[in-house]
Amino acid sequence: MIAAISLLTRIPVRTDGARAGAWAFGVVGAALGPAAAAPLLIVAPLPGSVLAIAILAIASGALHLDGLADTADALAAPNPEAAERARRDPRVGAAGVVAIVLVLAVDAAALAETAGLSALVAGAALVAAVSASRAIVTAVPFLAGAARPGFGQWFADRTPPLEALLAIVTAVVVSASAGVIAQSVTPTVAGVAGLFGGGLAAIVIGRLRGGLDGDACGAVIELALAAGLIAASVAA
Repeated sequence: MIAAISLLTRIPVRTDGARAGAWAFGVVGAALGPAAAAPLLIVAPLPGSVLAIAILAIASGALHLDGLADTADALAAPNPEAAERARRDPRVGAAGVVAIVLVLAVDAAALAETAGLSALVAGAALVAAVSASRAIVTAVPFLAGAARPGFGQWFADRTPPLEALLAIVTAVVVSASAGVIAQSVTPTVAGVAGLFGGGLAAIVIGRLRGGLDGDACGAVIELALAAGLIAASVAA
């Protein structure tokens, strides 16, 4: 659990770096969800949604958004060599900026749409989507192809199939429980859509990039969250 908290949040916890704690990713996501959802219950839908997304970004140190930007820059490059240079460049390119802006805008708009109908349902859907987006990243080593040297290889080596399955099952249970609490199918739809959306993103990015790297993991988390929130707005 401590290893998962260390990887997914900026909470200062001590870890020896020997484990990834993949089995607990869905649990950590479920814990982040209520903190992010709090503004939805006390602020108007649009500003509440923006604050909710901001809390998630702050809690993760914007690490996943950075991975999304680097992956977008790599995918926009003309050849594999240029793609790897773009990914490693600490400066964010045009494709990376566009990716971050679009994903954040979609997150806030979709969440605000749901919150405009019911703040409780929107909050529960956010909890489900956050849990699912963190859980599905544990399946990236099995969906994205061969791991690249660096964090991708480190994560793949420390994520056995059973732990990935447990994380995903946890996210499904969280999504179903959130639906029961909100008395709506919307949170469950958000969680399932987040899992499927993140899985599809992992497959596509893995094929286009030729395997798994750390930035791809961040991109999958952000795209899975967006998929879950979009599905929630449609279901609501």
